[in-house]
Amino acid sequence: MKMNLELISPGFCGGAQPKTRAEIRVPAIRGQLRWWFRLLGGFASLRQKGMGLREQEDTIFGAARKDKCQASQLHVRVRIMRSAQSTPKNLCDMQQSYDYLLFPLRPAEQKKNPNALQEAKRAVFDDCLPSFELYLNWRGDAEWVADIEALGFLFGYLGSLGMRSRRAMGALAFAPDNDQRIPPFAEVIRHFAEPDSFCIREIAMADREDPVSVLAAWLRNWRAYLNHNMEPNEGAPGFSYAKNDHDVGFHFEKQGQTTYRPALGLPIIQRYRNANPTVNWEPAEEGMERFASPVILRPYRSPHTGLKKALVFFVDKYAWPPQAEVVLRSKFTKEEHHKVSLEMYQRMKQDPKLSLVKELSPD
Repeated sequence: MKMNLELISPGFCGGAQPKTRAEIRVPAIRGQLRWWFRLLGGFASLRQKGMGLREQEDTIFGAARKDKCQASQLHVRVRIMRSAQSTPKNLCDMQQSYDYLLFPLRPAEQKKNPNALQEAKRAVFDDCLPSFELYLNWRGDAEWVADIEALGFLFGYLGSLGMRSRRAMGALAFAPDNDQRIPPFAEVIRHFAEPDSFCIREIAMADREDPVSVLAAWLRNWRAYLNHNMEPNEGAPGFSYAKNDHDVGFHFEKQGQTTYRPALGLPIIQRYRNANPTVNWEPAEEGMERFASPVILRPYRSPHTGLKKALVFFVDKYAWPPQAEVVLRSKFTKEEHHKVSLEMYQRMKQDPKLSLVKELSPD
C-alpha cells in the first residue's frame, strides 16, 4: 500500500546528525507502527485463530532473540515528496507558547552557563514541514493484507515522529493529494484486538487557534506549579496537585508522602529558585529509568473535512502501575521513596473541557 503523509507540527526528527539535520527515517516509522500494534493487542482476526501477540509481532516486524531469529515480513519504504530543509534551532527560536512542552530539551548546564540555551541547537522541521510517500509492502500471507493496511491507516490518523512526539511535536496527517480512499476511523480500528486500550478526547478550539498552543496551555493548567509568568498557577484545575508535589520536592526527606505528577511521566527534574539543590524524580523500580506518559497530546487534521483539532489520548493500558513508588534524589540528601496516586490522572480524563471525537469513535 502507499499513503501520502505530512507533518502538521514541528518535528524534532533526529537522524545521524540530530543537531544539524532532521530526517524522515524508516526505523522511526517502524518503531511507531510496532508501538501502535502492541498497544492495540495485535489483529483481532489472528487472535481469533489462536495466534498470540508475540507470534504476530515476530511475523510482522521480525525477531532477534536467543530462542528465535526471524526476518520481518513487512518492508517499509519512504519517498520524500515535498522536500523540507530542517533548521538547527534553539528553544528561543521556537514559538513562546511551545516552551512548556519543550522544557526537557533545555540543556542541563543552563544554570552554570547563561548562554547554554542560545548555544544548544537541535535540527527541527518547523518553517517548512515535509510531505512523503509511505510504502508498506507485505511479503507474507495474503490473508494479512487488510490488517496490515489498517495498521498503516491508523498511523496516518494518529501517528507522529521524533522527540517530544507525546507532547504534540511531529504530528502526522494524511496529505490532501492521496490517490486512494481513506477509510473511516471506525473501519480501521475494528481490525485490532483491543481497540479500548486508549481513549481519544478533544479540546474545543477556535478556527484559527494553533492546536499545539492549545494543548500546551491545557497541560500546563493541570501539571504546572507556575504559569507562563512564572507565578503560582492558582485557579488552574491541577494547581493543588502541582503545589503538593512542589512541596514534597522541597521537603522530600519525609518518606512515604503521596505524589501525583509522576503518573504523567518520569523522570522529573525539579529546580528551585533558592539555594535548594535540584531534585530528580525517577521510578523506584530497579532497572526502570523512565516512565512514558500515558497522556499524549496530538494535533490532528481530519482527512475528510480538513478541520484541525487538539486531541488528548489517555492510554490506560500503560498507566502508572498500582503500588509502584517514585524515588526522589538530590545532591546532598539521601534518596527517599514516595507513593504515587492516580487521582489527578483520573480527574484529567473527566475534565469538562474535553469531549468525545465523533469522527474518531470506534463505533
